[in-house]
Amino acid sequence: MFELLSYKRDWRREALAAMDDAEFSIARYEPMGRLMSDEDLQYLKGQAGYTAEMGREFSRERKRIFRLYLRELAGDFRRLHGHARAAVAGLSAEHSPLVGVLLRQQVRFWYEMAAIELRLSLSWAGMGSVDARGLIEALANMQAEIGRIASPAAA
Repeated sequence: MFELLSYKRDWRREALAAMDDAEFSIARYEPMGRLMSDEDLQYLKGQAGYTAEMGREFSRERKRIFRLYLRELAGDFRRLHGHARAAVAGLSAEHSPLVGVLLRQQVRFWYEMAAIELRLSLSWAGMGSVDARGLIEALANMQAEIGRIASPAAA
């Protein structure tokens, strides 16, 4: 029986490590930082033949692309968080504080997501700038937490 439980715990650690290394890269979201900056729009405005309609279309497309990134980011967070919850469920009671860590990370991520969506919605009126660093940081923290859970020291 003990061997079966040990195998199950080791399998979870291996699955987390494999998922962490092979399927997820925080670098995938680096373009989000620049996507909503004003530099590109200012450059476009300085070009011959620029029209206000071009600027509106550029802004619409930027927001659309940014929201696609947000959707992918949320999916990666859900997946990573699910793997982390599964791993924590298989750990002994001495690791129960990890449940609180995971909950705080989840609250922070969804708070940041709601704040970004609000800023995106208000950006048409020139209110607020959109910055995805908090979201990306929350995802990086989740990835680091999975690394800690998957490490042999957590056993």
